[in-house]
Amino acid sequence: STLRPPFSVGFSTTGFSSHSPGLCQMPTPADAPVMRACFERFSRFGETPGVAHVQGMTNRNFVKLAKDCELLDKNWLTTAFLDLTFAKVARGANRISYEHFLVALELCAQEKGCEASELHAKIVASTAWPVVTATIAEASRLHDDQTTYTANLRGEHAPLSKGDSSKSLPTPTKPTSAVAKSVERMFGTYERFGETAATAGMSCRNFVKLAKDCELLDKRLTVTVLDLAFAKARNAPGGLSLMSPEKSKNLSFEQFLVALELCRVEKGCKISDLYAQIGARADRGPVVNATVAEHVRFHDKSDSGYRTSLGQLSASASSAASKDPSRRASVDDTIAAK
Repeated sequence: STLRPPFSVGFSTTGFSSHSPGLCQMPTPADAPVMRACFERFSRFGETPGVAHVQGMTNRNFVKLAKDCELLDKNWLTTAFLDLTFAKVARGANRISYEHFLVALELCAQEKGCEASELHAKIVASTAWPVVTATIAEASRLHDDQTTYTANLRGEHAPLSKGDSSKSLPTPTKPTSAVAKSVERMFGTYERFGETAATAGMSCRNFVKLAKDCELLDKRLTVTVLDLAFAKARNAPGGLSLMSPEKSKNLSFEQFLVALELCRVEKGCKISDLYAQIGARADRGPVVNATVAEHVRFHDKSDSGYRTSLGQLSASASSAASKDPSRRASVDDTIAAK
């Protein structure tokens, strides 16, 4: 192998070394193109994409090249020695050129006690450079299962996007005459359900309950989507805002149809199917869930044998006091003493 004589490399770019690298063993003509390609690939590794072409290799990439090409050993060629070698060759610069890189390999070969051609051969034989290690994401149902996507994620028309403009709201299709009365009756029933006083319009709570009772929910049409549809439909024309200076919190029947149209788009079905499901429950009304009290012997049994002694005394004393008002005070004292 031939040692290349000293040469001077002067770079106009700031951050490059301009001193004479010194003597180094040049790679063979067959290995030279591979060595050059390896140097350029590691020089660009980790750099921000889209910037100007990077010239020269940093210390970080020089150490990574030695690791990926398995040049290190435990005794002599360590990462600490690589850092010292880079600083010796670069002499204060941030990057080294290809010629400086060959000099650094020559110094590494001297420290390792071998010829530089052996390091060249290892670099040429390592075709998988640079090695990239990254974390592999685990399976996520909400990301991998596209049936759980909303209309916006599926790339379809997303009527539930941000914005209060009524121009982005769809025009509802009114129910046919066969189910129109049933839908109106369901709206009126759920409009009054759970309210303590007469109210105008349907609240968000009752709108969600109507969807649950009519079994409209699925993977796409969730409670969150219903809340978004309700909030969006409040901006539709034909609302109840004319009755008060503030925007009404409830939906009118026309806005209720707009909310159903938004749900239809998100659900991906026909609006007639939603009207049919709602109208089919017009005769049954809202589902009422309440706690049924358990059997209590002392409450449910009216026989005197199950009453407590205090209850017997109170009943008998009250009966006697009703016949003789003058004994009212003594009866109260007797009950208090017990």
